[in-house]
Amino acid sequence: MVSAFAGRTKTMKNPPIKTALFFLLLSSVLLTNLQAADTLLPVAPSKYVTDNASVLKANTTDRLSGQLADFYHRTADELIIVIDSKLPKGVSIGEYARQLYDGWKIGQRGRDTGALLLICTQEHQGRIHAGRGLAAKLTEDVCKKIFTETIAPRLDTGDYDGACKAAVNALIAAVHDSRAGA
Repeated sequence: MVSAFAGRTKTMKNPPIKTALFFLLLSSVLLTNLQAADTLLPVAPSKYVTDNASVLKANTTDRLSGQLADFYHRTADELIIVIDSKLPKGVSIGEYARQLYDGWKIGQRGRDTGALLLICTQEHQGRIHAGRGLAAKLTEDVCKKIFTETIAPRLDTGDYDGACKAAVNALIAAVHDSRAGA
């Protein structure tokens, strides 16, 4: 009997090493995405200032929320302050601020005119994340300057009330000054 495959060499379309590498790469990408998706976001805040770490006086939270609500009604620019006791595991302050900003849909729909100040007390970290609609007014440099020169010195002394009051004034001024120059 003569084999139908006589004289032919059999080549594998996907050698085992290539297949193994493909599945290894695919699994690492999926695992990375699962870890990023693993960060469950808290429910969107009902006030403009949310103190989950209980470091602000109640009247400070209410007064600043009122000030930011008034600013939003005058400008349609939404500024939110959130103080958490700690970051979720494996997530940087910048990534978490972006996740909260995007997940909570801060800022006016279609214009993305919002900003979030996130402070995490245990890590002694904070971040201002501005939406695209405010990116020209609250640039990375402006946000960094506000944080390092206005907010951080007060946080370093434990003055969370003073830090948040100064942050509200500095953010409003930065947005307002940019409007005046426009």
